[in-house]
Amino acid sequence: ENVQGRQTVRYSYSIQAKHVRYEIPEDLPIPAQYPESFQRYLLEEPGIQVNDPLIEQALREIIPEYNPTIMSALTRIHRYLQDEFTNKDFSGYTDALTALKLGEASCNGKGRLFVALARKLNLPARLVGGLILNPGSKRTTHQWVEVYVNGHWVPFDTINDYFAEIPANFVTIYYGDLTMFKHTTNVNFQYFYKILKRMIPQVEAQQTISQSGFNIVNIYSIFERVGISQNLLKILLMIPLGALIVVIFRNVIGLETFGTFLPALIAAASRETGLMWGLIGFVLIILVSSFVRRILDWVHLLHSPKMAIMLTTVVIVMLLMTVVSVQFGLFDLAHITLFPIAILAITAERFAIIEVEQGWKKAFKITLSTLVVISAAYAVMDSLFLQSMILAFPELLFLIVALNLWLGKWVGMRVSEFIRFRKLIFSGAQ
Repeated sequence: ENVQGRQTVRYSYSIQAKHVRYEIPEDLPIPAQYPESFQRYLLEEPGIQVNDPLIEQALREIIPEYNPTIMSALTRIHRYLQDEFTNKDFSGYTDALTALKLGEASCNGKGRLFVALARKLNLPARLVGGLILNPGSKRTTHQWVEVYVNGHWVPFDTINDYFAEIPANFVTIYYGDLTMFKHTTNVNFQYFYKILKRMIPQVEAQQTISQSGFNIVNIYSIFERVGISQNLLKILLMIPLGALIVVIFRNVIGLETFGTFLPALIAAASRETGLMWGLIGFVLIILVSSFVRRILDWVHLLHSPKMAIMLTTVVIVMLLMTVVSVQFGLFDLAHITLFPIAILAITAERFAIIEVEQGWKKAFKITLSTLVVISAAYAVMDSLFLQSMILAFPELLFLIVALNLWLGKWVGMRVSEFIRFRKLIFSGAQ
């Protein structure tokens, strides 16, 4: 995209990762020779000073014995970098020798020192760069080390204390002592990663489920034909579950919220922003819009033009929040534009009315209750287990309808009423 001279490039991909762990035999010796293709992983290179006397001296202190096993050597190197070094973020380049002298380093400094020590022991080693996949937006990458052991490249991460294993949320992007991006000097270059969890059914599960006429495979194929993503389908299927949570909080627990479906819709939209930024954005929009509503009361407008102005105000606030969030690198908050605009305008209207008629304490109480219900709905709708169940068996929506029918006949005491009248209840029981 080219907007006002700014070039924007987007690249997306999906991965299916798993936790990997290696068992290194205790008595496995360090080989004397390796194939020609592995020789480059034993040599010195810029930033990895294998032949420096300080590296050799440090190695003798870490491993004093003459002929250690691979397991013993790697364990001592890992523990040395894990226990004796401080994890510290550096904005610049940290080579192995600098990390050794400082006794502190970031992932790349520790990684280069690990590689230098391993290569000095005649163990082929290399740096690996990639991402730690945690939901949300981020600008930082990560580096760890792989050592060639018994026919496998075995991972080590002294920053997060992973020995001969790598968790499922580590994704490898490149090998070697590289940087993720190189760009021209004096060019305003910005980048970030947007990480989302996605359910991908196994082939066996798809074959089993496809035997039924009403299933996610058939539904998704229909949506796919018109270009609608699986993520949108997942949101559509999870909204009724979020609405059920709202019903439970309103009818069973007794919390008062702004609107019946607002918390579920905000929770669904917050899956793009994250819960924290979703709640912050919701509160800011309501406060600013309700302030505008109070100003409009002085003008004495008719209801329809007033609501049109409120709607426009919500849009303006969303756009301003998006612009500001991008400028400050808060890329999760930039997705605030996915919030339901019309419902937010109505909510701001109701907030202002309650504040005038019943006071700011009542308005604040309902707002707080709404935030609690949004958080609960978000937690349920963001559950991978529930997402997989709804995606695999969309007929569960009928169960949600049945639960709503049952709750619609609820005549019992609400939890809030029980708490409010507990003294009277217990005194009457006596």
